[in-house]
This record gives sequence, C-alpha cells and structure tokens, in this order.
Amino acid sequence: MVDPDGLRALAALCGDVADALTDAQTAPTAGPAGQGTAAAVAAGHDAVNTAAAALAARATSTGYKLRTADGVYRTTDAESGHNLAAIDRSIEV
Repeated sequence: MVDPDGLRALAALCGDVADALTDAQTAPTAGPAGQGTAAAVAAGHDAVNTAAAALAARATSTGYKLRTADGVYRTTDAESGHNLAAIDRSIEV
C-alpha cells in the first residue's frame, strides 16, 4: 500500500538534506598556496565540496522522483475510484 503522506514527507526530507549539504560546503582555507599543508587542506576541502554537491544533487533528484510518484499515485487512485463508481452505477441500473 502506498502512503502518499509518507512520500511527501520523505520528499520534503530530501529537500532539507539537499539544502543542508549545500549550506555545509566549506570555504577554502587561507594560507600560502605553495605550502604543502595548505595545498593538502585545500584539496581536502575541494573533495568534500564535490562530494557534498553530488549528494545534494542526488537528494534533490530523489525528492523530485518522490513528488512525481505521489502525483502519479494520487491520479491513479482518483481514476480508479471514478472507474469503480461507474461500475457500481452500471450495476444498479
């Protein structure tokens, strides 16, 4: 059984996660570019930011798919309800 409220709640959570990941991206640290530790830290920041951006994109995509699934479910459910009501009316006649 599909839980449309659950789909919407999970879609909203995915949006919140994507926002948090985007907001959590770090700024490069200050330091002489030629210093080995500064370069290593900058590379680490870049790697974390790249991973966070990829995860944020995935969470956004998943949220979109969940909202789409919710819409499809609601449409299918409404159409099925109308079809069943039409069958009931045709039997009564």
